[in-house]
Amino acid sequence: MKSLVTSLILFFFVPACGQKAVHDSLKVYYPDSLTVHKNFKDGTVSNTLTVKVINPCTAEKNRFDGAVTIISAALENKNYRDSIVYNYPYAQSGLINLKTNNISNDNINKHQAVFIPFTYCGNWDNDTKVSYIILYNQKKYLYHIKYYCGEDGKCKLNDNLNSTLKDLPSTLRLRISKDLKTKYNKSSDFQ
Repeated sequence: MKSLVTSLILFFFVPACGQKAVHDSLKVYYPDSLTVHKNFKDGTVSNTLTVKVINPCTAEKNRFDGAVTIISAALENKNYRDSIVYNYPYAQSGLINLKTNNISNDNINKHQAVFIPFTYCGNWDNDTKVSYIILYNQKKYLYHIKYYCGEDGKCKLNDNLNSTLKDLPSTLRLRISKDLKTKYNKSSDFQ
């Protein structure tokens, strides 16, 4: 237990950008993982994207909470390698839900942008969120966008995107804003 607490403290105090891979002492606290590999080209350069969720939300196993849930993304090509790790701090009340077909890449201003949206499952009321990992032009971003879902199953954005996404380049900000306004309109979009 002491090593778990120490490991979790390290995750909370080390910035999300550039964290190392998951510490071995945490591996006993998760029963499974989901790994996605995608390859794409940025001009003539081949890129490999690896996304891993430790202890993901799994409806088939009826598991919606756990001791730890972590998502990591690593992008690699012959000239560049970088990664980002996010340790979701509320795993006891919900796990990360990654839909692999939602991971995408697009050429924006002559640079490939990688979009990794994910939601959460578990004990939530009307408030929920979508999180986005974005890898673009050798930079990485992580955003948590709030939504409110009514009893009728309809959901609406409950966040000021101009403020939340202010550090993104404008073309990228417009793309993400459009996705957030059109792809997440009902409760089932978050499952």
